[in-house]
Amino acid sequence: MNGPAAAEAGRTPLDEVALGSLLATAAGTGPIRLVGAHLHDLATRLVVDGLTVEATVPGRRPARALRRALKRAGQRTAIAPVVDDIGINLPFPDSAADVLVCRLDPQTFPFPRHTVRELGRAIGPGGMVVLLTGPRPPWPSGLVDAWAGSAGLVPQVERGVGGATPFAGAVYESRLTT
Repeated sequence: MNGPAAAEAGRTPLDEVALGSLLATAAGTGPIRLVGAHLHDLATRLVVDGLTVEATVPGRRPARALRRALKRAGQRTAIAPVVDDIGINLPFPDSAADVLVCRLDPQTFPFPRHTVRELGRAIGPGGMVVLLTGPRPPWPSGLVDAWAGSAGLVPQVERGVGGATPFAGAVYESRLTT
């Protein structure tokens, strides 16, 4: 969804602005839940745009970065990150979230297939899951799409299913409907 492959396919890259507007329309009244490290820029943008954000971060250092970024944006009490070892199972009840954004980082999530399965379990009917990666993703797009499919998630209609190209982020919808 990002990078040259997206441009060649005629798709708009999923940059911070596009992601912010996409999440603003999908969130409705519920919070946008961020999972993982290195999401402080996105959290700042969402809070400044007036959206409710909850974050689960893997440790104190990412939580400090998140708090500093929000403080610089002028939002002191808009977010209280859950600082915890995320572990194998995500700390969300079944079908509880409307929008989940996860940076699928191999250092934070050593079992990415299970993490995607957990995101599928935690997303509510008609919900949206956004998977992001770092600069050098270790998985091909087709593999991540297969993980998402087995978790009950389908790529949004305008996005073609990946293949052997490196995974650069994608937006999935819950297969279940309300």
